[in-house]
Amino acid sequence: MKLKNLILLGVLLLPLFACDDANTDYKTETKLIVDIPTKSYLANPSESLETYHFDGTGIFCLGYSDELKKCPGDIVQINPGVGSTISFETLQNDETIKELQLVISYKTQGDDDYQQIHSVDLLQAGNLLSSDTHTLELDDVLAPLINRLNENPRYLISIEIKGLANFNLSSNAQFAIPLIIESEYNSPRFTL
Repeated sequence: MKLKNLILLGVLLLPLFACDDANTDYKTETKLIVDIPTKSYLANPSESLETYHFDGTGIFCLGYSDELKKCPGDIVQINPGVGSTISFETLQNDETIKELQLVISYKTQGDDDYQQIHSVDLLQAGNLLSSDTHTLELDDVLAPLINRLNENPRYLISIEIKGLANFNLSSNAQFAIPLIIESEYNSPRFTL
């Protein structure tokens, strides 16, 4: 009788020791692309050299984007990838951008106004963007944005650019942010 109980206890406990922990942590690498339509206007019509002010705004919400549909489960952490850029690929021959300011803001769905996260001058010390160098690396300036996305991926994020150019800029700028999204999937299933 004791042997029978011992075997029965062993049979009942065997699945408990045979279970492996299921891998519930996932990392998804994605690249978020935000197109920023720009418009420009002549800054000072009386001057012989034409200078145009331009501005543009792109708005996105990471929580409702296709990038998060690839992530199983709940988001645990959002980390920046390497290679964040802003690009003006349509620059021609002698077209240059002399000044460029980036302003990042956020708001919740119910708020009326955006709150500024970060503002930075991207072209300093006489640097220019031209057809040869039409892209700027932004890895070092996006930490405040990533922190805000970690706080709540459902914030509406506004990416605003403004600046000066020697031509009428009316094309899109492209803002690209590589992200590594860590998610956790909790399932009631047992694995053997």
